[in-house]
Amino acid sequence: MTRTLIALAALAVAAVPAAAQKPAPTQPKEESIPFVQFGNIYDFEADGDRGIYLQNRARQWYYASLNGPCTNLPFATRIAVDTRFAGDRLDNSGRIYVDGQACWIASLTKSDAPPKRQSAKKQ
Repeated sequence: MTRTLIALAALAVAAVPAAAQKPAPTQPKEESIPFVQFGNIYDFEADGDRGIYLQNRARQWYYASLNGPCTNLPFATRIAVDTRFAGDRLDNSGRIYVDGQACWIASLTKSDAPPKRQSAKKQ
């Protein structure tokens, strides 16, 4: 009985360093979109009320996670950006405005294009 317990304890101790050596998942690099005041944001697509895909004129997509819900975002046809804390660059210190509602950006990272929307099938 004690030999079994000692063997199990030895196996548990041996497994701990192996699990601790796994590489940590990498966080996406924070980015910025330059020259925002000169119309460098070409397109956008809402991702619910907590994020937005932004495309620059070079057709590179970015994803902005928001600090909280931006209730008007899913229905927005236009947005405004505020870059006063970063000069003429939109980054995670900026915000977007949707119908007068300020939505603070928590994170801005490069992204793939937004997922394609599923069209409603006619019945």
